Amino acid sequence: MQTLDAPRLLPHEAADMPATINAQAVLDQLHPLQVPPVPAWSPQAPGWMVLAAVALTALAVLAWRTFRRWRAGRHRRAALAELQRLRSSMRDPALRLAAARQIPALVRRLALAHAPRAEVAALHGADWHAWLDRSLGDPAQPFSSGVGWGQGLGDWAYRPAETLPWERLEPSLDLVERWIRTHRVEHDAGGPGRRG
Repeated sequence: MQTLDAPRLLPHEAADMPATINAQAVLDQLHPLQVPPVPAWSPQAPGWMVLAAVALTALAVLAWRTFRRWRAGRHRRAALAELQRLRSSMRDPALRLAAARQIPALVRRLALAHAPRAEVAALHGADWHAWLDRSLGDPAQPFSSGVGWGQGLGDWAYRPAETLPWERLEPSLDLVERWIRTHRVEHDAGGPGRRG
């Protein structure tokens, strides 16, 4: 077993050393450890530059598409807020009729915001209901079928208050809300549909 106070020396070193070895004197002769310099971050290999450029381009494209989708949905968000305002107005009996009369106009305004004016503006009656069904994409055709809640949607704007089907109002509002959230506008010209 080796002791700490008696280091092993080579024969030619032993002749140069004094008889008593001072451990502190030996430690003082040691040079401090030299730490290598921290590696530089640049210049990096060209592959990293290409990867960074691709990643930044992908992030920019993703941010642009997200912004465009968010901006395109502004009409939907406004229509949903307006529908919510109308629903809360309908709780007051004095405002109920006026709020119910605004629902067809809300649907028409949103349709005009998402589809070409020439395609939507002149539609009324069965043609309007068929267009709403096509844009909703529901095979049950809730706007134009005889059993759908939205069949009399246009009537809410003009019929006398006593002849309005008030029992169908809440399901009609649910259908309008579903249409606002999910409708898609397809163009007849064979071009890509506008996402509405």
